[in-house]
Amino acid sequence: MATPRELKLLVLLIDKPGHRHQAQGVAQVVARARPARSQLIEVSYRFWAHRSLRSRLVEIAGVSPAFWLKLIYGIDVRTIDPPDMVIGSGRPCVAAGIFLARHFKAPFVYAGPAAGMSDARFIDRILTNVPSRANNRNAVHTPVPNLVDPDAWPAPRPLRQVDDLRGASVALMLGGNSAVYTFAPSDWTEIAELVAGAHRELGVRWWVSTSRRTAKGAVDVFRALCASGAIERFVDWNVAGSGSAASFFGADAMVVTEDSFSMMSEAVTARRPVVGLRPRHETPPATTELVDTLVAGGALVKMPEGAPTTAGLVQCLLRARPIRHDTRDVIAAALAPILEALPK
Repeated sequence: MATPRELKLLVLLIDKPGHRHQAQGVAQVVARARPARSQLIEVSYRFWAHRSLRSRLVEIAGVSPAFWLKLIYGIDVRTIDPPDMVIGSGRPCVAAGIFLARHFKAPFVYAGPAAGMSDARFIDRILTNVPSRANNRNAVHTPVPNLVDPDAWPAPRPLRQVDDLRGASVALMLGGNSAVYTFAPSDWTEIAELVAGAHRELGVRWWVSTSRRTAKGAVDVFRALCASGAIERFVDWNVAGSGSAASFFGADAMVVTEDSFSMMSEAVTARRPVVGLRPRHETPPATTELVDTLVAGGALVKMPEGAPTTAGLVQCLLRARPIRHDTRDVIAAALAPILEALPK
């Protein structure tokens, strides 16, 4: 049997780590199915090209896509190796992906919910993590694509009783304020007390990572805990940068603040038991459909209301049931019709 031709993927990246990981995660799924190589392009638009304008321009016929790409994004199509597939995640890259797909006559695959996007109908395949938004002909419900390889680490320690948590490694992934969640200083204090208490009572070996949204005051609190010995490993995103805590997905269990859907999905993908932490203040809807979907799968358990405690953490971790399948296989199945139509 002849070896399949190597596919050329054009991966669009915006300035948000979660969306970057989703776009690159889709490319990795494709590369598992077919030989492939990726060309990465950073996408940003001119200050005047607001979202509604970009959406309207997509619908204008008679103007070369290359013209809009140069005018809005500064992208010169002459510098791009013609791709077999265009991949993107995040609204800033939607119009760019559509224009590039039109110019090169290649399918455009988008990872993320497309609610309220009038130009979504021009996308060939939408991978959405929200079931209710998978009703369109071009949308499929899948896990969130990401860069986590669940086979990269040994299986976690089984957590069936309290004693199993003694000396276990638990990764804490900290987010911060978002459109739905607001973390007050008291929230960070309560999470820090959870870390100190679980270390003191059970000898939990904490690995803690911050993110670009974590407040400076919170970073200082957890850095001090690291100095005290309550935290075994500490990664400050502001110093180390995106991807610096990748090894944390090899911990025995994970605790993630609920503001970051990407980090929660990555933790579930890693086949770890996951606990979701929320601040006291939330803007309705307090529970998103994505979080509910992860909870329904059994791997993610939300911490009870109120201040987080060691007892609450133990209860959640003993209830969590890590997934056994590989989420990349689910995403690959959703992409199969697109891949089958590409040249062999």
